[in-house]
Amino acid sequence: MKQIIMMCLLLVLSLNAEVVKTTYDGGKIKKESNVVNGSREGKTTSYYKNGKVKSETMFKSDKRDGLSKGYFDTGIVKYEKLYKNGALNGQSKIYYKDGKLKSDFTFENNLPIKGNKYKKNGKKVA
Repeated sequence: MKQIIMMCLLLVLSLNAEVVKTTYDGGKIKKESNVVNGSREGKTTSYYKNGKVKSETMFKSDKRDGLSKGYFDTGIVKYEKLYKNGALNGQSKIYYKDGKLKSDFTFENNLPIKGNKYKKNGKKVA
């Protein structure tokens, strides 16, 4: 019975779902979002003008919820952040352009509770 209810719920949601795309001048995709009843749901992906992925962010009820990952235009990871109900919650990592770790913090409701910053040579900032 649970499976039938879940399948019906997914069907109803999918009927109200659409992929919304915005483009750069010239037509290349700038951003694409899954939208249900006017709210972002699931993954939103942003792109650089060269077509490479700029960021991928998970949404629930139009608020960041889950992993948000950003990239430099070279494709190297720029940041990885965890959100819950629109607020930073969990581990947040930021990287230098060469891919080395710049900072590593744990957040609760947008407030850092512990973490470290690093120099480009990998040593912790005192």
